[in-house]
Amino acid sequence: MPPGGPSDGILRSGDVLLAIDGHPIASDANVELEGERAQFEEVVERKFKGDSVKFDMLRNKQPTTATIKLYKPWPYSVQGHSYDVRPRYVLYGGLLFQPLNLDMLEAYRTTDLRLRHFFEYFILEQIYLQHPDVIVLSNILPDPINTYLAPYRGAIVDEVNGKKVRTLDELAETFAHAPDQLVIRMIGDGPPLVLDRTKVEAARERIKARYNVAKEQNLEERPGSGAPAQANKI
Repeated sequence: MPPGGPSDGILRSGDVLLAIDGHPIASDANVELEGERAQFEEVVERKFKGDSVKFDMLRNKQPTTATIKLYKPWPYSVQGHSYDVRPRYVLYGGLLFQPLNLDMLEAYRTTDLRLRHFFEYFILEQIYLQHPDVIVLSNILPDPINTYLAPYRGAIVDEVNGKKVRTLDELAETFAHAPDQLVIRMIGDGPPLVLDRTKVEAARERIKARYNVAKEQNLEERPGSGAPAQANKI
C-alpha cells in the first residue's frame, strides 16, 4: 500500500478484498451501489473525514476484517474536488503560488505535460513523499516588477535560495524572512526566477489595490461556498 494514506499499516500487499462496508467486491473491483455498478473506491469517496470503512478480506488464506478510519484524506484529496473550502495560496510580488490539485488544473485549464505528470502520478509514484505540496506558480498579476516572468507561469517550485521547499507553509515562511534577493529554482531546465525583496515590498500595496487583493496568503483550507474551490479566487 502507498505510504502516507489512511490504510498504511492496516492493509497489506497480498490481501484479497472481498467486501467493503458489506458490499461484495466483484472480480472486476466493482460493487453494487443504489442499484448500479461502481468501482469499490466509490464507497470511500462518499464518506467524510473521520468516517470509517470496513473491509472483509482474506489474509494468508484466512478470513479477517480491517477497519480504516479516514483521518487522512491527503494525498488522495489532491486528485479530487474540494467542496466548501477556499483554496490555499501565497501571493508574492504579484506571483500566485498554489498547491497542485484538481481544482487548480481545471481553473487554469493547463496542458503543461510536467504538471499533468505530477498530478496523474502523485500517488502512484509517491511524489507526495518528496513534495507534500507540489507548489505551482499558477498565475501572475501583471506589474512592473514581474514584467518578464510570464514564461515561469505553470512552473513547479523546487528550491528557494538553495533550500528545498516541500510545502506551501515553507514557501510562505521563506518569503516572510526573505533576504535582499530571492532565487527561486523551478523543476526542470531553465534559469531561476529572481526577485528583489525591496522592489517586492515597494509594490505590495500597489498590487493589492490594483487587483483588489484582500489577503496575500491563505495557508489553510477555509469554509467557502458549496461549489468546488475556485483556485483563481484570492
